[in-house]
Amino acid sequence: MQLERFDSGPCFGLLGTSEVLVAGRRISIAGVRQQTLVAMLSLDAGNTVGAGRLIEGIWGARPPKTADAQLRICVSRLRRRLTEAGTPGLISTESHGYRLAVARDQVDAHRFTDLLDESRQVEAAGDRAEAVRLLRTALDLWRGPAAEGLTSPLMRAAAARLDEKRVGTFEHCFGLELRLGRHHHILPELMAHATAYPFRERLQFQLITALYRSGRQVDALHAYREIRRKFAKELGIEPSQFLRTLERKILVQSPELNNGTYPQETRVPA
Repeated sequence: MQLERFDSGPCFGLLGTSEVLVAGRRISIAGVRQQTLVAMLSLDAGNTVGAGRLIEGIWGARPPKTADAQLRICVSRLRRRLTEAGTPGLISTESHGYRLAVARDQVDAHRFTDLLDESRQVEAAGDRAEAVRLLRTALDLWRGPAAEGLTSPLMRAAAARLDEKRVGTFEHCFGLELRLGRHHHILPELMAHATAYPFRERLQFQLITALYRSGRQVDALHAYREIRRKFAKELGIEPSQFLRTLERKILVQSPELNNGTYPQETRVPA
């Protein structure tokens, strides 16, 4: 993913390793502390982030006594690095903290959520194909797990929220594409995601449905039985009623399964 695709100015990346791009060139940010500082300021781009919160984000619940001074050094070094890259004045000092003076769409995480909002609006207006295009554009911004390599509890919590939103976006996108009759097109991706997240029943439902619609009834039943085996062996439970009902419909070759209104987007238990 090239961050400059959606903005001509400096771009701040969180959907993968924390990074800064200027004119398409990756700017090296040395050290986990400065990378965490960039990430935290990017998450609140345009707003002041309190010094105390930055300290907690960089050092955790037990910062050193010199944390205030070390934070000022981190900010100074980051400013110098950005100035050397030709983007001076991006970090301003406020009364109680610091602010990254960039627009939302210069941060990939914010661009991601804005595209999701836009997709919801066009889907509500009835344009599923355009909604899928926007979701795919949003998902293309990702380069790996959010804030990869940053270990502070605050950053890991923020990263976990973004990662969860990414998987949920894939699920919603797959649901729309099944409604659009694109089961053949999305099947390889569905297989990969269902393997990566074996206990996300919505993904499993979508995979089984796509297999069945692709004329692979035996594979669809095998996929269900493999899921059931995993649930029993690793969790000691049966799959939800949602999946069990799907298996029964496949066994009787219910015409409903080939209907584009079949509830691919129904929320199922985690």
